Amino acid sequence: MAERTPNDTAWTLRGTVAELRRGTFSGRIDVSRPDLGLRQVKLNGQELPGHLVAVQRQAEDSEWPLRVVDCYVRGDDLVASYKPTGDWPYSPQLYWSADPLDGADGVLGSLSLLMSVETHLLDTWPRITVSSQLACQELLQVNPEAGTTETLQPDQMIRPFTTPCCVLHRWGALPISYVEIMPTSDFLELTVRHDAGDAFRAEWQLFADFLEKGVIRRARLQTALLSRANDLQLALACCEAMDRRPLPLTT
Repeated sequence: MAERTPNDTAWTLRGTVAELRRGTFSGRIDVSRPDLGLRQVKLNGQELPGHLVAVQRQAEDSEWPLRVVDCYVRGDDLVASYKPTGDWPYSPQLYWSADPLDGADGVLGSLSLLMSVETHLLDTWPRITVSSQLACQELLQVNPEAGTTETLQPDQMIRPFTTPCCVLHRWGALPISYVEIMPTSDFLELTVRHDAGDAFRAEWQLFADFLEKGVIRRARLQTALLSRANDLQLALACCEAMDRRPLPLTT
């Protein structure tokens, strides 16, 4: 990745559309439509088919229902806050961070997504899904403790275990892999979908517990682009780096 300067900023925000550029990794996201995810993803000038980290109210919802009340760039973070509605009484904040993963040398690009949600009601259950859709040759679940992998099949469901859940996506025609890592306490289940063509979609359903009034619940998803040649070793290094990484400041 390119060397950073003191004034180096990952995000350029114009209205609700943010451009990400960190070294040779770039993309675009409209914070008013987080359900579309990070699109026009490029590495070394080559566009990577698919989209990353799309945020939906539920897996079956086709459009994000909440209005942006504030969005800004702070350092390497892009932050957006949303206004609750009558049928979805939650106040989410989304933090997209392009801060590099310390200790994971060889990562081609990285992005983390922190989702915070609270409500003014009693005993509610926010249903949020985060998904990435890629034209993949294969999807693998990585065991961070054993350093082993297991091939994931369409419609397979994964529940939280004792270690972070790590999923490795291998693009079909490119020497690039993509990894997603979620702490075991941050999600309810992960489901693999097979869409039209060769597109695979990994859906993370968040927040396994009810949300009490005044309580802020958070979930964090770490992603990274890796060289295919040593992607398993790099994925394991990303898991270790995520464990050491503090949560960003929130407001």
